[in-house]
Amino acid sequence: MMNLNKDKFITELQGGLRELNISYSSEQIEQLWEYYVFFINENKKYNLSAITEMKEVITKHFLDSVVILSQIELKNVKRWVDIGTGAGFPGLVLKLFLPGHSFYLVDSSSKKVNFLNQLIYKLNLNGINAVHGRAEDLAKELDWRASFDLVTSRAVASLNVLAEYTVPFLRIGGSAFLYKGPEYLEEIDEAKNALKTLGAELKETIELDVPGLNAERYLIILEKIEKTPPKYPRRPGIPNKRPL
Repeated sequence: MMNLNKDKFITELQGGLRELNISYSSEQIEQLWEYYVFFINENKKYNLSAITEMKEVITKHFLDSVVILSQIELKNVKRWVDIGTGAGFPGLVLKLFLPGHSFYLVDSSSKKVNFLNQLIYKLNLNGINAVHGRAEDLAKELDWRASFDLVTSRAVASLNVLAEYTVPFLRIGGSAFLYKGPEYLEEIDEAKNALKTLGAELKETIELDVPGLNAERYLIILEKIEKTPPKYPRRPGIPNKRPL
């Protein structure tokens, strides 16, 4: 087990949250500490992330997940789905700051979903479910399709692929919050056809400033403006092989 310094963790985390102007409670700080300890102790078993150093986990996982909270308006939204959630970034971290909201965490790795279910139990969270499955399959199901206010993803797929994974989950008027790096402009250009086909449009692009993160970070916000044709998403693997 790594030598874990709680005081140092709390000081670092609180400093980052203050810099982002995100209010927090002592309970949320304690939950994130428990999250971190469990993540570190279980990481090798579940192959969650190559990022394990405390400062990097705080910056690249926790702060990077919640940075959007100081940038977006969250009126009349309650139901979220996080696609390709991995170890719960950003979905589970956002849930801790939005306890009254409902979250579904989706990942195709059963090991990661198992980790998340244990963590949800450990943190005694309600209104959050970790689900093993693929976006292409779940978005075809009646309970999932066009039923979410918000969808998030920090997945590595390019925007034209990611749009097909995420937009079908949204109700009309719902938004997708997609975390991207410096190549975002090229991706937006390549995704024009995909967005039109899926019934979405680019609403806004926001440059994010994550404390301690040197890399460029952007938030791409898509809005669903009309119904996604029933044929989308296509069957598993096809969106990635043949992007719209």
